[in-house]
Amino acid sequence: MNENNPTSSPGPYASTPWPERLKKWLRAHPKTSIALGIFLTFDLLVWLILFAGLPSVEEIKAFKPHSTVKAGRINWSKRSADSIRIYVPLAKISPLLQQAVVISEDDLFYQHHGFNLPMLKEAMRVNFEKKRYVRGASTITMQLARNAFLHKRKTIVRKLRELVLTGRIEEALTKKQILEMYLNIVEWGEGIYGAEAASRFYFDKPASQLTLAETSLLAAMLPNPIYFNPYKRMKTCGRMQKRVLDLMTLSRVITAEQARAAGPSAIWLRGTPAPVAEPAPQDSSTTSLSPAELDFPDREEEQTSSAVDSLRTPE
Repeated sequence: MNENNPTSSPGPYASTPWPERLKKWLRAHPKTSIALGIFLTFDLLVWLILFAGLPSVEEIKAFKPHSTVKAGRINWSKRSADSIRIYVPLAKISPLLQQAVVISEDDLFYQHHGFNLPMLKEAMRVNFEKKRYVRGASTITMQLARNAFLHKRKTIVRKLRELVLTGRIEEALTKKQILEMYLNIVEWGEGIYGAEAASRFYFDKPASQLTLAETSLLAAMLPNPIYFNPYKRMKTCGRMQKRVLDLMTLSRVITAEQARAAGPSAIWLRGTPAPVAEPAPQDSSTTSLSPAELDFPDREEEQTSSAVDSLRTPE
């Protein structure tokens, strides 16, 4: 060994265990130590806020909403459960309902990876102009994250957790699986959850047998299913239904003739002996309106949160 070579001589802490070396270094650099402590504490808080309690990718893959009642004829006047859900596979949900929901709620569902950036930018622009929250930008995946695993109170923390969980859902599930789960969880009225329960509640038939008129009405209710109650506000629902039919026509899923024949006059609600309303006026003024542009209460404030409490992870 060349004793004159400074690089070959051991450092002052060479024989000292690394924990002891770290303590000496921290004592020698108190300001850096404080900054490092603050940084690590902040990182820990961010992790706890955003990630603690969220389901993992594997847990999302294994998750399946449970039915709260048995399939069959339900006595709606004497409910056996506060929330009614009948889980069915996607193959047993009318393709028309699948198309109507995707086109009206998240038209780029099959193209994006959980986040619709053009819709987000437009929502931010409108909300900034109105100086209040009037338009959302939630994709179907984001709605699934919120409805299945999170609470519905509008907070910044919940929104951040929703974004994290949306990415995990897109990683864990196929688009078909996401749509199936969403259509079995989403609220369709007070205590009515999922397409099968909604179909039986409003039309007394399984979701596989829904007509174009019925599917477009159900899709029209989704922006705020408590407010858009066809038993109470069929005229308003008819305007929203026309919007869905117009979007389906523009997407070439149906023809203009089919859309005209599928208005409210083609709908019979369970328990009513005759059509509940005249066709909505053939007025194009509502065609381009999004649900947030129409005058009704905000969906997240109106919806109840009791139905999926058992599915959520603690915050």
